[in-house]
Amino acid sequence: MGALALEGLTVLVTGVEASLSRDLVRVFSGLGATVMAADADTRKLQRLERDVALYRARIEAAPINLASSSELRLFEDNLRLLGRLPHVMICCCPAHNAGAQRDAKGRTACVGRLAGQILQPSLFLHLEPNRAGAIGRALSGLAHPTLLSVLERKPGHGIFNPDASTRFVRIASHIFSLHRQMDVGTAAPDGSVTAFPAPRRKRRAETPTAPQADAA
Repeated sequence: MGALALEGLTVLVTGVEASLSRDLVRVFSGLGATVMAADADTRKLQRLERDVALYRARIEAAPINLASSSELRLFEDNLRLLGRLPHVMICCCPAHNAGAQRDAKGRTACVGRLAGQILQPSLFLHLEPNRAGAIGRALSGLAHPTLLSVLERKPGHGIFNPDASTRFVRIASHIFSLHRQMDVGTAAPDGSVTAFPAPRRKRRAETPTAPQADAA
């Protein structure tokens, strides 16, 4: 891909309090994508705008309450009218990490999950915890393709192929779980959210057992 390989692509970033969000904005903005950042706290958005300006990168700030289905539906209506619904949504929140805040039942929630289910981006990416140690991180990076390499795949071999099994992609040496539009699901009218489905596992072919010999 060229210098502006992602020109025309719209990317929405959530979990902007994570420092990694700066690197993501820099990467996608440098490749020509339009990057939006959403959060209810305008101070977080202002700090993000200030920080990415160091790299001469730009973002469009969207002060949206990501926990409000009504606000998100209005946001979706506006983006739809403008023809700017996000193609890719990336959440940097630490929902899958050991230090994430948990509810009374011990569950953690991704801050961008409801937005993903209402906006229905083509791809939803969520930051995964790094493997411990430099060797573990290096092996993890080698095991997963980059997002750009996945987008470069020929028709019939890409992520929308029903037989494709791309579960994780790599961006700037960080691993993200990947959910396609058909995997994200939709939000219920009352605003409740269902979890993303567990990754599908390939079933091993069952070897037919040989018929037992007839008893003498």
